[in-house]
Amino acid sequence: MKRNILASLLALCAMAGQAQESQNSSSAPLDSAIIEGVVTNMPDGTLLSITRDYDNSRKDIIIKDGKFRVAVLPKQKEDTYYLSHYCQLQTLYVEPGLKIKVKGDGATTISNWYVESTNHDQKEYNAYVQFAKENVPDYYELENKNSLAYEKRFDGSLTQEERNKATQEDRASRPQLEALKKEKYNAAIIEFMKGRPFSKRMITELYFILLRDDSPAIIENAREVFKKYPQEAMNERYVAETKALLYADKAKIGEQMKDFTLFDREGKKHQLSEFKGKYSVLEFTSIGCGPCKMSKPILDELYKRNKDKMEIIAISKDPEKIWMGEEREVSYHEWNDHQRAAEPSVAYGVTAIPTFVLVDPNGKVLDINTGLHDFFVTLIKYIPDEEAQKMLTEYNSHKH
Repeated sequence: MKRNILASLLALCAMAGQAQESQNSSSAPLDSAIIEGVVTNMPDGTLLSITRDYDNSRKDIIIKDGKFRVAVLPKQKEDTYYLSHYCQLQTLYVEPGLKIKVKGDGATTISNWYVESTNHDQKEYNAYVQFAKENVPDYYELENKNSLAYEKRFDGSLTQEERNKATQEDRASRPQLEALKKEKYNAAIIEFMKGRPFSKRMITELYFILLRDDSPAIIENAREVFKKYPQEAMNERYVAETKALLYADKAKIGEQMKDFTLFDREGKKHQLSEFKGKYSVLEFTSIGCGPCKMSKPILDELYKRNKDKMEIIAISKDPEKIWMGEEREVSYHEWNDHQRAAEPSVAYGVTAIPTFVLVDPNGKVLDINTGLHDFFVTLIKYIPDEEAQKMLTEYNSHKH
């Protein structure tokens, strides 16, 4: 689950030569937060990093004598940071002047490390981890094993053979982990949430449960938990998505499309249904998605070749501020709904990006595909396109 929470941060793992800030905290401003860590079962010289949410800046941290210390300067009353080790993340809720103590163990994934803090959200984070450890130990242990295997995939100190073995272990354990979530963890943690105060951990837990599990009992109990969400939290990340998962009407292939109001970069309102008379392609995308980025020029050329027959609407799942800062690179339409496309995403069953929805000229949903390849397979059934067919042929020849 932790991998999904901040998939966009995974790009940091591949970055080399990125500018780094000093970890010296002795001369930090008075309103800095100090993060101190004591770590066992990790050799000196092990690299950790800390990143501010929605910020590409990063501080690298070196473990020395089983310890680390770093200062960060929050930009607001409470900032969210991520302490990471090979793409596994521990969430830190940071306030100006706050002192945070991290207790880590290399035998445990960093997302389950204990963080001592007076911050309410941090205390709740710890409570959820402890609950899983004590009440669903088989799930907790398998998640830990899976996450450690995932870390090894990126560990440059290991041989290629060792990394390949870790990759196999990671992939083999994922179906078991998902099965345990549905069999035990989801129901147990939702019941736990009923007795807990509202927190940011509650938001993310509920969202990622609902993303994969829409069984009637889970939905009913999740709605009870959602009633805890205060009005002032409605703009928090994943709240709009959670609400949509609980209440949105879902589109079905072969039925009329679900319509929504979105906005272009100039703030002009649009309806998804405004292109009736042509085929419409809805592409759910994000600035942090590598496959989405690679698809852009291909979709742009596709649109230029077939704009008399089709319209392409890229629907951004990013916060409006981030989306508005992205450079326009394509000739087709790019829209946003100010809520990370929460309701449209749920309505069209988007669980991965890019997801493509093909709608016929009369507004009927023809198909919903994840990834450019599967979308092209569907597209050429309705709009013959030589270049798309050529790409599919080349892909299939390489595959075999």
